[in-house]
Amino acid sequence: MLKTWSFWKTFFTAYLALVGGIWGLVEAYTYFESNSLKQSLGSYWWIYYYVVPLFIAILFAVWMNSSETREAESLDQHNRRVMLNHVENFWVKGILEKSLHGAALLELGIKEDPTAINYPWTIKRESINETLPAGKSMLEIFKEIGADRSLLILGAPGSGKTTMLLELARQLIEYARNDETEPIPVIFNLSSWTEKQSFANWLIEQLNIVYFVPKKTASQWVSENKMLLLLDGLDEIKQDYRSKCVEAINQFRNKNGLTSLVVCSRIEEYQAIHTKLSLEGAISLQPLTPKQVSFYFNKLGKSLANVKELLKRDKELRELTETPLMLSIMTLAYKDKKTEELPNSQNVEDGRKHLFNAYIGRMFERSTKLVDPSFTKQKTLQYLSRLAFKMIQLDQAPILVERFQPNWFDTKKQKIVYRVSVGFIEGIFVTLTFALITNSWLGILLGLIVWFISIFFDREIKTVDTLRWSWKGAFSGMKSSLVGAAVPGLIFGLIVGYLKGWYQGLTIGVGSFLAFGLVQGLNQAFNDGLIGEQLQEISSPGQGVRSSIKNAFVSFIASSIIFGSLFGMLGKILTGIGFGLTFFYIYGISAVIQHYTLRLIFAAYDLLPWNIFSFLEYSTELIILRRVGGSYIFVHRLLMEHFAEMEVEKP
Repeated sequence: MLKTWSFWKTFFTAYLALVGGIWGLVEAYTYFESNSLKQSLGSYWWIYYYVVPLFIAILFAVWMNSSETREAESLDQHNRRVMLNHVENFWVKGILEKSLHGAALLELGIKEDPTAINYPWTIKRESINETLPAGKSMLEIFKEIGADRSLLILGAPGSGKTTMLLELARQLIEYARNDETEPIPVIFNLSSWTEKQSFANWLIEQLNIVYFVPKKTASQWVSENKMLLLLDGLDEIKQDYRSKCVEAINQFRNKNGLTSLVVCSRIEEYQAIHTKLSLEGAISLQPLTPKQVSFYFNKLGKSLANVKELLKRDKELRELTETPLMLSIMTLAYKDKKTEELPNSQNVEDGRKHLFNAYIGRMFERSTKLVDPSFTKQKTLQYLSRLAFKMIQLDQAPILVERFQPNWFDTKKQKIVYRVSVGFIEGIFVTLTFALITNSWLGILLGLIVWFISIFFDREIKTVDTLRWSWKGAFSGMKSSLVGAAVPGLIFGLIVGYLKGWYQGLTIGVGSFLAFGLVQGLNQAFNDGLIGEQLQEISSPGQGVRSSIKNAFVSFIASSIIFGSLFGMLGKILTGIGFGLTFFYIYGISAVIQHYTLRLIFAAYDLLPWNIFSFLEYSTELIILRRVGGSYIFVHRLLMEHFAEMEVEKP
């Protein structure tokens, strides 16, 4: 341990800082006092100058080195465990086990489809028009057909592609838990990809936004092939970008050949893409057979007798039963319905719309806990339609209230109202802070400037969910500030030395070095040591905002004590409190102001309700949304698309 470069770098830095600091303090005291402190130390002054700092520097270097090693080891294990839990809780327990068509999961027919991909090798597999043997797990298919490297899953809308992907994720999670050398299976939705960024950078961004992984860790996972990528929704990318996305995935595979991945897509949209994925295998999910559908209806008894009779003569409606999703929705929507209440479909699209509307109507008929009387059926449909539309427009999958941004506004006027409101509140805050620090009218001027500038810009709302103190960051901040303070110390020393004598110049130079370095160093150490990080796993709705409020007060109290004590010795305790308010604003309250202002304007323009969490819980009771941890998601992409296209007249 003592031979590492990290140890020696820490040791020499600490030792020089301690020796220089003690020497400078003694010389400064000697200069300003008649009695020499150096003389009062006696003949053993060299012990205080050199020996004591030596032992302190050694202990500090050993502690820093060993704690960093332990932290790095435990951090990797912690990140891996949290990520596995996150993927399991969100996707497996939250989506797979509660899927809308889980009850209709019959044994799906699966065929290998070699023509759908470009094989990495010159030898291609022959196309076999045979269904894979029943009972084969997705993990077995991935290892066999995908060569344990890559696989493409194709199917019609609602055919169970995502379900198969999540089933594979469930099996891979268990595999990874039993063997730490296995990559972490992570699910990504491709709908948010754009051609403006490389595929690797997109993965890093999504890890940070969706899974709250720090960007440094995310970059390491991508570059070191620590993940097995499960990519859903290739068909959800805007049509103009799909071919570019396929090219980006192929380029990523060429560069990161050790990274395994699985891609899901609707078969019709994939076949329209001119470029094919370069993968090891591909499968296609087959439609449910009439025999399977009949077996499923027979299990449910007489409640669907009228539907069975209608299916015999309605070809379009019968076509809808070929997918597990629509079959399951049909049993919920048309259960115990009379013949005259059932649809007379002109085409499949009209039949699907009628089915979804019938499902939504049936969900409103169920007994639900109506928390807020204002959530009438019409208002609820209006809000759900807007949520679905914005999620598709902005390429977002989960509904996370903490991640609402100004781009959710519809008009320029709404954005200006938001900017002016936030700027006004922040301007008051800045005015108060700088008035305390400078004790002058300058604070009012700065407040007005902040208010004026904020009108023209939108800022991303980023909550501060966790704060941790980093001694490494604090030490680095102090070190960089002391190095920076050497320049003004040298300048003052040379000027005074030339005018008053070199001994006095040296003393003034050291004093200036300490004055600049100590004040700026404490500020930089606190700023670098107090690290704001995104929460790795949000477990309850609104947790990010609540954590921001808590951390704002923690940072205010800590910084006020430090800077209040420092400036209190100079008789300027209000200046210290002003610095405390600065940290209060940076580490939490800024995001809280933006978040609640945003929601207030949403409610004022009737875009979304003020009590958004009650509304989302009510929608969950309706089985239109699912709550997963701290976020919400539509029970299926097809239902979200139906709501996005729905025209709801405002009351």
